Amino acid sequence: MPKPRGNNNKWYPNDMTSKRVSFKQPRGGRGDNFIRTDLKKLMSLEDSGIDLRNYHGGQSTHHRKMNRGGGRHRSGSPAPQKRLFNSPLSWYRVHLPFGGKYDKPYLLKKLLDNITPLALFPYMYTMEGRSASFYVEDFRVAEKLHMLNKSIEMPDGFKLVIRVQADTPSVDVNDVLREKMKVVMSKRFNPVTKALDLSKFHADPDLQDTFCPLFKPVVSVAAINIIAENIPELEALNLNDNNIQVVTHLKDLDKKMPNLNTLHLAHNKLKSINHLDNFTGLPLVELILDGNQLCDNFKDQASYISEIRKRFPKLLRLDGVDLPPPIVFDVDDVKMPAPVPTFLCSQEGQTMVRQFLAQYFEIMDSDNRKALLHAYHEHAAMSCTMAYGYNQHPKNSPQLNWYNTDNRNLERITDAERRRKLLKQGHLAVVAFHEEMPQTKHDLNSFTVDLILYTPQMISLNVTGLFKETRTGKKNSPIRHFFRSFVITPVGTGFCIINEMLHISNATETQMDNSFKTNVTESSSFLAPAMPIASPVASVSAPPVDFTKQQMLQALMQATGMNMEWTQKCLEETNWDYDRAQFAFTEATKQGAIPPEAYIK
Repeated sequence: MPKPRGNNNKWYPNDMTSKRVSFKQPRGGRGDNFIRTDLKKLMSLEDSGIDLRNYHGGQSTHHRKMNRGGGRHRSGSPAPQKRLFNSPLSWYRVHLPFGGKYDKPYLLKKLLDNITPLALFPYMYTMEGRSASFYVEDFRVAEKLHMLNKSIEMPDGFKLVIRVQADTPSVDVNDVLREKMKVVMSKRFNPVTKALDLSKFHADPDLQDTFCPLFKPVVSVAAINIIAENIPELEALNLNDNNIQVVTHLKDLDKKMPNLNTLHLAHNKLKSINHLDNFTGLPLVELILDGNQLCDNFKDQASYISEIRKRFPKLLRLDGVDLPPPIVFDVDDVKMPAPVPTFLCSQEGQTMVRQFLAQYFEIMDSDNRKALLHAYHEHAAMSCTMAYGYNQHPKNSPQLNWYNTDNRNLERITDAERRRKLLKQGHLAVVAFHEEMPQTKHDLNSFTVDLILYTPQMISLNVTGLFKETRTGKKNSPIRHFFRSFVITPVGTGFCIINEMLHISNATETQMDNSFKTNVTESSSFLAPAMPIASPVASVSAPPVDFTKQQMLQALMQATGMNMEWTQKCLEETNWDYDRAQFAFTEATKQGAIPPEAYIK
C-alpha cells in the first residue's frame, strides 16, 4: 500500500525418490571447487540473516536439473545461457577469468559501454593472476553482465568470459576498518542538528576499496558502538537504503543512544511490523519506513498508523506526514511514592482496624468459630476462589481440593445458577462455611493491610497473609497464602462485615521460609504486636475510637432530634454508652429536663 510522502528536509550534511548414495564427482567438472564455492556463498548469506531453507543458490530446482549434464545439448549445439535469479541481498560477484590481462580502467569502460544506460559501480575490484573480480549491488546490472558472457570482443580477438553469481564479500571488522568507518561517519555527522546520515553507507567513496554494508550485523553493531563512544548525544539517525532485513541485533539502541528521537529506515527490506519491537525503548517523535515491505501489510492508512503508535505513542511524524497529537499520560516527571507493606487512607482508622482484625483472626484460629456470627451482618455475602501459583502444579504442590469445591471463579463458572449456589448469602451461611474450613493458625506477622476507604458509612480494606492448616493428620502442615477483601459497616456500637471475598493459594518457597518467625519488628507487620482482645468482634466499644464516637453521635442525633452539642453532652455523661445515653434521653424527656435550646440546629 503506498504511503504518503512528504519533504524530509531535516537532513543532512551530504546528499547521498530413492537412489543409492554415492560420493562421485559431479558431472560437469566442478568437483570440490564447486562445493567450496557454494558453501562459501551459503555461509555469506546466513551471516546476513537470510533464511536459507528455500534458497537454491540462485537457481530453481527445475533449472538446476536441466543443467546437470554440462555445457552442451545432446545435439552438440552450445547450451543456452543460464538464467540469473534475483538474490535476497541483491549482491553479486562478477568474475572475469582472463580479465587480469587488461588494464582496469579500459576493462571497466568496456563493460560500462555495453550495459548503458545502466550505471556500473564496482566494489572491491581485485586481481589474482590473470583473473579479475568485483561486486555489484544492482540485480539489473548483474543480469545484464551475465547475459554479456562471451559477447564482448576484446582487441586481441578474445571474447570476454563473464561469470556472475549471487554472493557477498566476507567482512572483517578490524581496527583498520573501524578507523575508516569513523572517518566516514565524522563527515556525515551534523553537530548543529545532532543528526548522522548513514544512508547507503557502503556506497561512500571512502569505502569503495572495502566492503562495509550495514545489513551485516557485525558491521551495524560496530557502527552503533562507534556512535555510543563518540556521539552519545545523537538525536537523529538515517539508515535509509542499506538493504537491512533484520534488526534484532539493534534491540539495545535505546541504551546506546538514549536521546535518539528521529529514525529513518526507508527503502530497506523489513517485512514485518514486529521488527519495530526492537526499537520500542526509543522516545521517537519521527519515523520513516516508506519503501519497506511491512508498509504494504495493512489494509488502510489508519490501521498502519495505529500499529506504529502502539509501539511509539509519542510519534508526531510518520513517513514525512504529520500525525495528530498523541493522547498520552506522561508521568515521567512525577515522583512516585515509596512502596509500603501497609496502606492507610486515614490514620484515624488504624486503631479500629487493628482491633477488629486481631479479634477476627483470633476467633478464626479458635476451636469455636460460631462467635463470628457477631462479626457478620445479617445479610452478608461471601465468595471463595482458589488457584495454584506460578510454577506450582497439583502434582508437586499441596492440594487445594477442599477450596476447589467452593471455587467461584467467574471465568470458569459460567452457569448463572451455579454461580448463585456458590455465593454464601446471610451470616448463617457464611459462618457455616468458615466452620467447615480446615483448622488454621494465622501468622499475624505476615499480614499486610490496605485500608482503602474509611467513612462514617462504610469501611473497605484488604488483608493478605499466611496461615497453616492444623489437624490435617500430616507431619508437615501445609502453609497457605490468603487474600481477604472486607466491606464493613457500623452497626450499633460495633462493626459488621457485609461483604467478603476470600482467595486461597499455596505459599511460595520464600514465603514459607519467612513464615512464623518470632523475632519480627513492630514495623514489619500491621498486627505486630497484636492488640489486646477484650470482647467479641461486634462489641468493640471501650475505649471508643473517634470513628465510633462519630457514629454514635450521628445515630443519637437522628434518634433524639437534638443538636450536636447536646447530643455529645448526653453521650459524654453516659461514658459513650449508646444504650445508656438513649435511656437517659427518654427519662429526661419524660421529666421535661431538656431545655428548648437542645433542639436548635
